[in-house]
Amino acid sequence: MTTNEETTGPSLAESMPALAAEFVQTCKAAGLSLDFLPRTLPLVDRFMKSGAPARQHDRAIAAYMGEVVRRETGGSWYDFEDRVLLNVGDYATDPQATVTALFERGRAEEGDVTIESTKAYCELICRMQRLWLDGTVLGTYDSMSALRTSMTPDAKLAGWLVLQAQTAVKAAKMTWEESLDLSSDSLDAIERILTKLHAHAKQGPGEAPGAEVTEASKMWGVYVGEVIRRNFGGQWAATESGVELRLSGITTDPIAKVRKRIVDGPMDNIRFYFASIPKALSS
Repeated sequence: MTTNEETTGPSLAESMPALAAEFVQTCKAAGLSLDFLPRTLPLVDRFMKSGAPARQHDRAIAAYMGEVVRRETGGSWYDFEDRVLLNVGDYATDPQATVTALFERGRAEEGDVTIESTKAYCELICRMQRLWLDGTVLGTYDSMSALRTSMTPDAKLAGWLVLQAQTAVKAAKMTWEESLDLSSDSLDAIERILTKLHAHAKQGPGEAPGAEVTEASKMWGVYVGEVIRRNFGGQWAATESGVELRLSGITTDPIAKVRKRIVDGPMDNIRFYFASIPKALSS
């Protein structure tokens, strides 16, 4: 039986994890044990210095190095023209170009930084992502310490809140292609994301919302709460059932509000919720 339909294999981006896994097996045969953790990259650097045979594996080395970075940053591969790039948030990088430069010149440039090993490359990309997330969540605060203190006197809770806000910024960019900056205008992007999450939740079985909705509610709820806090003051506090945001004379629960938005839909619009805060404060 014949068909006019053409079958295609995976794209270059889709093939990178498999290519990285093949490189793991190649190194295993050479007595090198790789497990996709950054600590194994010095072994990759050693393999690259073994001469001409190593150069034959340049694409596989780039795939493995990129996979290590992807797993550390939560990034994603994507095809761009005839190249495969790695998206780590507000920045895209080319692992293949780095490996090629390391083979040809013994060094590579990533922006204005010179690197001389796959280990240094991984450290640089991860550091750049941390700087992006820290800078975005800090906003106008002078330091992370000042931000945490303004959030709550509970140091453990403050650390959790910062992590949730950073995770929201990263997820918005990498999963939903939305840019967040903790401004009130960014709630429009949150609404678009929650609209999609609500549509996804409606497609599931008619059961009570599960762990996925609970975790999403915490992450996006903390983000929404931080936007409110930075506009109207107040601090976060732990409760027996979770956390709440205490403003001047009122207490609100942005995590519960976001959960209702995901489960019940646009009637619980986050923009309306934000607009209701000054009215509640003045009443």
